[in-house]
Amino acid sequence: MRVDLTSRGVEPPENGKTGRAGQTGASGSTASSASSGTAGLDQASFSFDPARVQALEAQVLAQPEIRQAKVEALQQAIGKGEYSVSAGQVADAMASALGAGTQG
Repeated sequence: MRVDLTSRGVEPPENGKTGRAGQTGASGSTASSASSGTAGLDQASFSFDPARVQALEAQVLAQPEIRQAKVEALQQAIGKGEYSVSAGQVADAMASALGAGTQG
């Protein structure tokens, strides 16, 4: 899923883009269907409220990119030698980061 804060509105679906494995859109030839041509395909529709999207966008953009108070607290704890991370936590974080990097 792609979120683009620079444009507003609903993007039209791209022609020829496949849905589920091996299936093309509603007019696709690889989907098995009884008579309607859409049997077996998942369909979803979303309502779009531009005012709500703009309000949420404003809230997100109002948040600081760096939580300075948290950064300073961590810097102080590290400086005092009071901050420690177990090897298991480091390994879990690395595995999560690697797993997230391989997903599309």
